[in-house]
Amino acid sequence: MNNTFSFNRFKNLLLNDGKMYIRNFGSTLIVLCCMTAILWIFTLLFGKSADGVSRFAIIVASAALAMMLVPSKVYGKANLSREGVGFAMMPTSSLEKFVSMFIYCAIVTPIVVFFGGYLVDALLSLFPFGGFEKPIHIYTLNEVSRLMDNSSGVVRAGDMDIPVDKVFHVGAVRFVLYMLFVMWASIYMLGNMIFKKHKAGKTFACYLGINYLISTIFGALFFANTERMERWAERFEDYAGDDVIRLLNNGTIMSVVIVILITAVLLYFTYRKIKTQKY
Repeated sequence: MNNTFSFNRFKNLLLNDGKMYIRNFGSTLIVLCCMTAILWIFTLLFGKSADGVSRFAIIVASAALAMMLVPSKVYGKANLSREGVGFAMMPTSSLEKFVSMFIYCAIVTPIVVFFGGYLVDALLSLFPFGGFEKPIHIYTLNEVSRLMDNSSGVVRAGDMDIPVDKVFHVGAVRFVLYMLFVMWASIYMLGNMIFKKHKAGKTFACYLGINYLISTIFGALFFANTERMERWAERFEDYAGDDVIRLLNNGTIMSVVIVILITAVLLYFTYRKIKTQKY
């Protein structure tokens, strides 16, 4: 039964995991969905206003924190010697357990936090007092760009100014952001199955260490090719607007492909760990 998938068994598992999810993580989810309320109270007390970028950043940070915590909160006993026996003895296959874990950690959690955060933000923006001018979800991409760098919401390409929404489409930005969250979730799902204690903290420490190593290597490669990069930057200024858009779109596609590949590898090792876990 290790590699089989039965929809009837999976439905029961999904319901059981859902109850455990709400019981072990429901209160934390509610708190994380209401994090923008803290900023709203701050603006009310000090007579300030909060732009859409800072409010969106709080929701993103809340979602990232939720995805760090949810594997250990809901499935923290899955790899423990004694407490994990119940997880191992469940009448479901390893594949079903993995898919259910993925659904709650990488799909349900970010959706709940984002929509919950948007809902709280929208309700608070209805009050005639406080510093929320309008609901965050109706800000356009150009407005967000102007708020971020205090510019006119354009990308400079030589002597040309290209509107941000011509370079980065809203749908593409949302897809890239979601794929980054899925990769983030896959990191902590694997860490949850590897570490026995302090799962989220140890996983985050490993993440920082690996990022430091990779950034050091790429930094060394960059400085070793400084002259080549300078020549490329000089040629970039001569590119036409369409060339810049195509270059940035290709870079975005390449980044998404890399993220998908990394995520797939992490999820595969998570599944293998569930399947081969010894108790």
